[in-house]
Amino acid sequence: MPYNPRTTLDILRALRGALIGRGDLTDLNRSSALNIVLSAVAEELSSVERRLFTLRESFYLNGAVGADLDERVSQLPPLGITRILATNASSSSLRIERASSAGSLVIPAGSLVQSTRGGTYRTTNSVVMTDGELYAEGVHIVSTAAGSLGNASIGSINIIVNMPPGVSLVVNEQPLTNGIDAETDEQLRIRALTYLKGLTRTSRNALEFVGNSFVSSAGERFTYAKLYEDPTRAGYCELVVDDGSGISINSVSKPATTSINNITTGGQSVAFHESPATAELTPDNFIVWRNADPTQQIAIGPSEFVSFPERGIVYFNDGVLQAGDRVFIQNYRVFTGLIKELQQEIEGDPNSFDRLTGFRAAGTRVVVRPVSPQFINLDLQLSTVSSANYRIVEQQVLLAGELFVNSLAPSQTLYISKMVERLSSISGVRDVRILNAGTTVFANNITPTSARSVLRLRRGSLTISNANA
Repeated sequence: MPYNPRTTLDILRALRGALIGRGDLTDLNRSSALNIVLSAVAEELSSVERRLFTLRESFYLNGAVGADLDERVSQLPPLGITRILATNASSSSLRIERASSAGSLVIPAGSLVQSTRGGTYRTTNSVVMTDGELYAEGVHIVSTAAGSLGNASIGSINIIVNMPPGVSLVVNEQPLTNGIDAETDEQLRIRALTYLKGLTRTSRNALEFVGNSFVSSAGERFTYAKLYEDPTRAGYCELVVDDGSGISINSVSKPATTSINNITTGGQSVAFHESPATAELTPDNFIVWRNADPTQQIAIGPSEFVSFPERGIVYFNDGVLQAGDRVFIQNYRVFTGLIKELQQEIEGDPNSFDRLTGFRAAGTRVVVRPVSPQFINLDLQLSTVSSANYRIVEQQVLLAGELFVNSLAPSQTLYISKMVERLSSISGVRDVRILNAGTTVFANNITPTSARSVLRLRRGSLTISNANA
């Protein structure tokens, strides 16, 4: 039954009616002592009803705000959720150049660069330029400050703060867009409703919820997470994630250490390696010494094992290995940072179930996979109103175009009409035409080539010409 608090006037009318109908007092003029007393009582009762209504609403997600909403979502079964605080912007988009390609150069993790706005960013993995290499692309960086202040437009991160001698230039070739301020009430409310839809913890809603909600130990968060279910592999799916830039696998992974597995008596058919690996292992990743003798190496065929890279497990068919064999697993890469921590959250840990509860159903596989960026090129013809400064409007259109495309989710189509609508809303714009790069042909809607792909722009992808002339 709905509860609607009464106004002061409604209560005052009720009090006056009750008094006249049940007593002999009739002096209810505005200035009378009796009317003043009744008005004070009505005001107090109205205030109580409003407070009761607020208290009642605070027990519902749609009505609770602020601290009340935080308390409600913390009580959701089984463990509740909490408001996400500001997260750090990140991107696999930094290009590093050096003055000479002679010799090798190692740029350690934690090296600092800066944007023209003053924001500072650190590299998350070491970068090695071998002899003959003049530059490295797709280097992963994370803002040192949380929130939207860490976001940056293409080309604005170009100041070297702390890097080895020999580095001559740094520049971000894609924008940073996933620096997010603390979650608002409305955002938390929507996320809580999504959480309720995924209480089984293994449904599509649950997996996409954890992909969008998980915050790494470094303060990073994926802005896009979409589940792809492979129709050709029963029980297998991929959680495709992106930070808004199109992630380079090499930028968020590192070479793994060689693992050594000694096959014990009893015919153990399982070998373990560092996880999560970036791809399923192949026969080239194995060296097997029969009876631990390096002179008796045996070959492993592609159909003789099954690789679970996300868990770091390899299952060999019966009879492939024998007691006393030694298995070396080498020459592969493993994810680091946010992808690694998210994969661990999905897999769960029976030894730490209160912290890593798991989101994977028995007999299934959920692999966290970076999105495959599909870079596109477009030409824009821009005309402005006569009173506008063309250069200023041009820069605003460029930034808005970069943000529009790089805000698309995995597998989402770029609708040219929506992009034109967005750019045309910028003050000073009279008309915008979007063409195929290097042509005079109007661009059509662009759809990613696969469910794992996402449309993205990088430095030089958008070219603007002046249509005023």
